[in-house]
Amino acid sequence: MDFDSYWSAAAIAEFDTVTTDDLAQFRYYRTVGYFRHMPDPCADLGEIVAGLKPGRERAGERTMAMNLGLALDDMAVAPEVFRLAQEKGLGTWLPL
Repeated sequence: MDFDSYWSAAAIAEFDTVTTDDLAQFRYYRTVGYFRHMPDPCADLGEIVAGLKPGRERAGERTMAMNLGLALDDMAVAPEVFRLAQEKGLGTWLPL
């Protein structure tokens, strides 16, 4: 399912505040036609966590975090990449 198809314009209009996990990435996707019905997020989550921008400001505020989730794709694929690398004897162990 496409990440821009989860919410209808009517549902999005019900939120008081919209944030995202990556504002620059969100804005890029908007330039190529995604998120036409989504208001510009007021902050990315990093700004909120760092205290640079406010999070929820009142108890009844309806907030939405439009997380693009591309890192989740990486995490879903990583075990298979690791398995194949081990199978083929590829890669380098790094000390942590």
